[in-house]
Amino acid sequence: MAGQSGNNLPVYTEIIEVTPERCSSWMTKRTCNRVPLKRSNVDKFKNILRKGDFRTTHQGFALDWHGCLIDGQHRAAAIIETDTTVTAQVTYNLSPDTFTAIDGGRVRTAGDFVAQITEMRQANANVYAAALKVLANRTAGHSWMRWTSGRLTAEELQELVVKWPVPEDHILRLVSKGKQCHASATGLIVAYKIITEAWPEQVADLFFDGIGEASREFVGRDPRAMYTNTMLSVNRGMVSRDSVQQSAQAIKAFNALVSGESIGTLKKMKLGGIKTVLDRRTGEEIQQEYLADRFPEVVSQTVVPNDKWLGEGGVRLFG
Repeated sequence: MAGQSGNNLPVYTEIIEVTPERCSSWMTKRTCNRVPLKRSNVDKFKNILRKGDFRTTHQGFALDWHGCLIDGQHRAAAIIETDTTVTAQVTYNLSPDTFTAIDGGRVRTAGDFVAQITEMRQANANVYAAALKVLANRTAGHSWMRWTSGRLTAEELQELVVKWPVPEDHILRLVSKGKQCHASATGLIVAYKIITEAWPEQVADLFFDGIGEASREFVGRDPRAMYTNTMLSVNRGMVSRDSVQQSAQAIKAFNALVSGESIGTLKKMKLGGIKTVLDRRTGEEIQQEYLADRFPEVVSQTVVPNDKWLGEGGVRLFG
């Protein structure tokens, strides 16, 4: 079966003998496919091969027009490790973009797709993808309690990395800050993108550059030190994954930094729910609903910057 690719090379499929040598050649050319191999998937195919249960079906191997293996890497790895030859279907000359349409809901994660789109390292792409989901749910108007819910498609992620671009070196910087505070790097990225919707990056950096180990130079109840100490105290030696709560706490601390306010504690937002209370008129217990706290708004640029925490040099950045 043949078609036509965007590179003017015909797309075609054939059924051939796939040898360990052929798979080894393909695996050296999978640089465009940044999906990490999952050992459980490789082992699954190895067991199938050892039992002689491999069957020729429509699912086989796919290569793009550069010769990069974009689908079938787990089968290929199993064939190499078991030194087995199989008969399988192979499709050639697909567009590299086909990667985003293959097995999107089965093997590949949002981080895998972001790594493919941005060419970031997998670990950084995972953090970025998680932040994109939170930002997308926020923009969709969902309650903050649902911002980490749902799945993003490859097509949606392609749009979101354009809408909320974050350079990899910036992700690395916030990952490092998160480790220093035991805070969620995803939460810091979310807070950064929300804050920079209202303020220039150099103003946002006054907060983010000052948290973590850098907060030691600040005295009193400086919001950067308060945020760092709160994260270290609450998370007790472990890096937290509570990205939405900690993005809110970072925004509260940023607001205090800019406005010159003192903050006592950086409390988490309360969830909504139902509580049992005593009816004063009847003396009976009743169920009463209470609303969740609102996610904090970033203080607007109409506020007059205060030099209490920033000093005169920091205030001058506001122009």
